[in-house]
Amino acid sequence: MSKRNLRLLLKIAVSAGLMYLVINKVAPDWEKCGGRMLAAIREGYGWLIAALSMMGIVLGISSLRWKTIMHAHNVAISFFRTFRFFLMGSFFSQFMPGGLAAGDAVRSYYVASSRGDKKVESVATIFVDRMVGVLGLLTVVVISLLLGGEHLGRSLVLLGLTVALVIGAALFFNKRVLRKVPFGGWIYEHLPYKERLLHAYEALRHYRNHKVELLTCWGLSVLIQLVLVCVAYCVGHSVGVRATALQYLLRIPLVGGIAAMPISFGNIGTAEAAYVLLFGLSPVVVAFALMMRMLWLFIGTAGGLTWWAEKGAISRRSFQKQEDASEDAPQKGRDGN
Repeated sequence: MSKRNLRLLLKIAVSAGLMYLVINKVAPDWEKCGGRMLAAIREGYGWLIAALSMMGIVLGISSLRWKTIMHAHNVAISFFRTFRFFLMGSFFSQFMPGGLAAGDAVRSYYVASSRGDKKVESVATIFVDRMVGVLGLLTVVVISLLLGGEHLGRSLVLLGLTVALVIGAALFFNKRVLRKVPFGGWIYEHLPYKERLLHAYEALRHYRNHKVELLTCWGLSVLIQLVLVCVAYCVGHSVGVRATALQYLLRIPLVGGIAAMPISFGNIGTAEAAYVLLFGLSPVVVAFALMMRMLWLFIGTAGGLTWWAEKGAISRRSFQKQEDASEDAPQKGRDGN
């Protein structure tokens, strides 16, 4: 068995195991859990519609952030197409083995196909978009921990580690600086995934003259996380989770951070376990977690339909080009005669 297939099986096992643990814990009260979910659909549909609408806003802001990054690389793609590519990426992130990497690969492919002269820059924008998104998540996590009060020490440590990581990466990939460090030259030459890491670093270096764009994208990333908190608040209210808005602000970014760990298939299981860990184990919280999963699956399905439509459009354009070429061939032959 290849390492790739083994990793996939391990991720599926983690997802299945965590989902089993979460659901098995509330098995005696499963009727109550299911009742909460049905009540949310029948009576709390207004909150669910609001949550779905805000998910559309999240996708719109995410697309705007990505378009801003592409603009810095002179990759010109309309906002509408950027939105479609982002939606398609969400489908592959949830339903394909690669998870987030699969979604990013799809986005990169379609942007590169749209701008054949900007293939390298197109790939770089995906990496920078992901990095800025992580930075926004870390920012909101630190803010939530600071607001929590009792976690002041942890938040300062996390903030310090984040800053140190950014500065350390900038110095580490500077060849001149690294060669002055004992054994630095050897480390540089034998660095694992050296080409990929250097490519990522160069992509970030490009933005040293685009500080306004980076700050804008960082602000949009923070805004995305705040809107996701509002989404969770609406879904939680529909099933009857008793938590204040501040408690959602403290916990939802942490759920996002835990769910982002690449240890499960499409973060299935890790997100549900994070909800239970932070909101408490009860049928209501499990119903909340499952409703959030259904919301994300709905977005992913919409992305899948968008991908299917895009694939069909590409096939039609290819067929039309072949038809045009076949019609031009006899004409050129007559002109030659």
